[in-house]
Amino acid sequence: MYINQLIDKLERKYPECNRKGLLRLDMNENPGGLPLDVMNELKNKITPEFLATYPDKAPLLESLAAFHQVVVDNIAITDGSEMALKYIFEAFGRPESEFLSVSPTFEMYGVYAKMYGITHKKIEITKDFDIDIKSLLDNITSETSIVSLLNPNNPIGRPYTDEEFLLIAEKTKAVGALLIIDEAYHYFYSNTQIGLLNTYDHIIVLRTFSKLFSIAACRIGYAISSAKIIKLINNARPTFDTNSIALLFANELINNKALLEHLINEELTGRQYLISELEKLGYTYVYNGGNYITIKTNLDANVVAQRLLTDKKISVKTSGYDILQGYIRVTTGDVQYMKVFMDSLCDVDK
Repeated sequence: MYINQLIDKLERKYPECNRKGLLRLDMNENPGGLPLDVMNELKNKITPEFLATYPDKAPLLESLAAFHQVVVDNIAITDGSEMALKYIFEAFGRPESEFLSVSPTFEMYGVYAKMYGITHKKIEITKDFDIDIKSLLDNITSETSIVSLLNPNNPIGRPYTDEEFLLIAEKTKAVGALLIIDEAYHYFYSNTQIGLLNTYDHIIVLRTFSKLFSIAACRIGYAISSAKIIKLINNARPTFDTNSIALLFANELINNKALLEHLINEELTGRQYLISELEKLGYTYVYNGGNYITIKTNLDANVVAQRLLTDKKISVKTSGYDILQGYIRVTTGDVQYMKVFMDSLCDVDK
């Protein structure tokens, strides 16, 4: 929170540096974005006639159905996966019931639970950044209406195993709870649980175009589930909750296999470089999947983050959670950005 306030203050004080010149490695976005040739090709498709018509989700629904080998009735496209969460809590969250997740986790889960009068029951991540699966299972009861599993968890926490997913799927089914499997960081961590949808009709898998696909500004994501659940999610949506530009970009990207491979390899190369450099310098770090690494700094983490921002124009993430005191979190991306970050970290953290 403090670093975000500082970013806002700097951007007001130095408007000429507003976004331009500021390397954002704090929001788990692709710092470099899409290749320029891809951007130019997509922009050429945005004609006056295109903008004059209402959004049509059908082309993207068909592309996603083919991509995931399901039918269009198994997919709901939303204004970012964050809004999918809102619709899920609205449709399936029983007031005065319990929502269960590990903690810390993506903040909007707790926000929506509170909004709909649901108690957020938290399973704290252990001191060694592990997840207590037995405690998680024990706390899934008849009072539970929704359980969320982020795989891998943001901001920290190891991925779940296939066996653990099966145990949690069976327990949630037994008590009549909905199970959300949030795969926002898929492609950085390749394992997926979409196959569970063939066996269980109470599971929702979430995906987003904000991370690997690099169009966070477009706000587009989707849910995959049984036709019955998708119908209830769609009933909670406004008629036109996703804009035409977002739908156009997403449809082009999901059908561009070469670009998908390029983006995967670009982030992987940058991440491997960053990990290698951190190990050379003796840094303690946490990486369990995703496009982010949590690094224990030599100096106070807030001081390091402030110096990176004010002296180097690099924004990284700090946290108010006790378990993350002394750490910064940096988004991984193209190796050129990771080199800039490492050079700057070595300069300010000494």
